[in-house]
Amino acid sequence: MFGGTKNGFRKERIPRRRSEHPSSHLWIRGLIGVAAAGWAFSPALAEIGLVEENGVNVSFGLEAAAGYFHTVNTNFGAGRVDLRSGENTGDARWTEGYLKPSLNAAYGFDRAGKLYGGVTGVGTVTAGDGDAGGYTNSGDDDTDLERLFIGWNSAQLLSDSLGEDAIDISYGQQDFQVGDGFLIYDGNTDQFKKGAYWLAPRDAFKRAGLVRINAQPVRGDLFYLKADSDQDDTELGGVNVEYVAKDFGTFGVTYLHVLDSARPSNAGARDGMNVLSLSVSELTPPAVPNLSFWGGYVVETGSGRDGKIDADAWYLEARYQFADWPWSPALSYRYAAFSGADVDDAKRRDFDPLFYGASDRGWGTWVQGEITGNYLLFNSNQRDHMVHLTASPSERLNLGLLYYRFFLDKNNYYGTPVSDDHFNDEVNLYADWTINDYASLSAVYGVAFPGAAAEQVFGDDEPYHLLEIALSLTF
Repeated sequence: MFGGTKNGFRKERIPRRRSEHPSSHLWIRGLIGVAAAGWAFSPALAEIGLVEENGVNVSFGLEAAAGYFHTVNTNFGAGRVDLRSGENTGDARWTEGYLKPSLNAAYGFDRAGKLYGGVTGVGTVTAGDGDAGGYTNSGDDDTDLERLFIGWNSAQLLSDSLGEDAIDISYGQQDFQVGDGFLIYDGNTDQFKKGAYWLAPRDAFKRAGLVRINAQPVRGDLFYLKADSDQDDTELGGVNVEYVAKDFGTFGVTYLHVLDSARPSNAGARDGMNVLSLSVSELTPPAVPNLSFWGGYVVETGSGRDGKIDADAWYLEARYQFADWPWSPALSYRYAAFSGADVDDAKRRDFDPLFYGASDRGWGTWVQGEITGNYLLFNSNQRDHMVHLTASPSERLNLGLLYYRFFLDKNNYYGTPVSDDHFNDEVNLYADWTINDYASLSAVYGVAFPGAAAEQVFGDDEPYHLLEIALSLTF
């Protein structure tokens, strides 16, 4: 699933400016052409195996995506603010795209497991006005290395004692996720010159040393992670342990310690922080097989560059699927709370969301609201209700309706005092169409209605509208 992340912003309306970059538009048109070709000729597409002999396996893969986005009454009518220039550019109409080629290789030893490695590049671009949050502008583009890693897997070596693929050790620039991405998912922030803020194709941590042990029903991860410079090159080490109860659910415990955070900016204040997380995923009572629960509790403590740290967050979600109904609809409710801090608080009580991202669980996890979660609130100093209805008219088409109601935990918005805690309400209507095995199309309409707090912050009270359309190709 798509989805971006990051910070907050400000006001004053002026006429909207069109800023276009000709070469970027050519790039986008070319990318859309590639995606369209994949749509039309996909039966011939498959992962390309370059070498498969004598224990050696080498393959090539490619991801491509292009998206169109349009906002009206941006920031409730206050207008889009460019975070680099401070200029108000009114409403936003922009396109994004990326290409992500990869090369992977593996060599299987007869009695010593499997050695593997991979390299992935990424090329991104933003064209038009830039995203609605002001994180990217027209012409922001970048070509870079996304992944470069090497690893060893036990494969069949320990299958008699611990099971197949029981031990996996890897190091390099690579992805790492804990649970559904509530804390750890995205190690690279897609903003500013990197482009493609919403499509967010960069996930890999700058450095990641991982030891994975899978001895069902218990599995665990030992990890060292270093994030990108937009996250102050944050370094941390930790352990994650999960118990997988067959047909019942997964229970997890995660502990991590922030070893360093290079610069004393907002993220730098996490230096020295300890994080303990408890979670449960897809807990299904045997007596009610269509009912599932998710939940988590996180506490952050320690002493950072801004003094003592004392923050927490928790959520509880229930989902019921009407499996016997036409289109198999499902209804979910979630309440989530992320602590905030008073403006003059001596302790850092505002929850640090670390490296959350758009989870495989779908829309709203953990980018909460296509308007609010991408451009206004970022899983800190907030409390929110979510109601989510989904239905599948066919195997390839999924429809959904999301409703959110957002409150501030403390009566300030990134340090700006407000007299009311109701921030806004948001509705998202989306459709995901899997065109075939290689191409998919997503479309979203969103509208956010300001609460008293948002009206005070932005100085306007117009409904904030958003349209998103994205086409992706993977083979």
